[in-house]
Amino acid sequence: MLLFPALLATLAAAPVAVPVPAPAQAAPVPETVEQFLEQADALVRIGDEASASSPEADAIRIAIQQAATAYRASLAEAEQRGAPPASCPPPPGQAQLSLGDIAADFRAFPPANRPMPLETAFALVMTLRFPCAGKPK
Repeated sequence: MLLFPALLATLAAAPVAVPVPAPAQAAPVPETVEQFLEQADALVRIGDEASASSPEADAIRIAIQQAATAYRASLAEAEQRGAPPASCPPPPGQAQLSLGDIAADFRAFPPANRPMPLETAFALVMTLRFPCAGKPK
C-alpha cells in the first residue's frame, strides 16, 4: 500500500508532456489548373481573414508569380527572336488582375483541360486578356 502513494508522488514530480501545436505545413505549390482551383476553393472555405496568411494562399501566390515570370520570359525570348509576341500585357505590376480574376479564368477551362500545367494556362489567359490588336478583356 505504501508503494501507491510513492508512485503518485513520483508521477506528480515527472515532467508533463504538453502538446505543442505543429507549425503550419507549407501547402504544395499547385502545378496544374486543377490543383490551383482546389487550393483556391480551400481558401474560400477558410474565410477572408484566415485565408490571407494561410499556406494555401502562399502556395497560390508562388505559383502565379512563377507562371508570370515564365510568361514574361517567353515574351522576352520571342522579342529577341524577332517573333511577334503572344500578347501585349501592360508592364509588370500594372495588369491589375486579382487571384479571383485568374481563378475565374481558370474555371472557364473545361474539366478535361484542367490537368493542364499552370504555366500553360496562365499564358493562355494572358493571351486572351491582353491581345496585341485590340483592347484588353
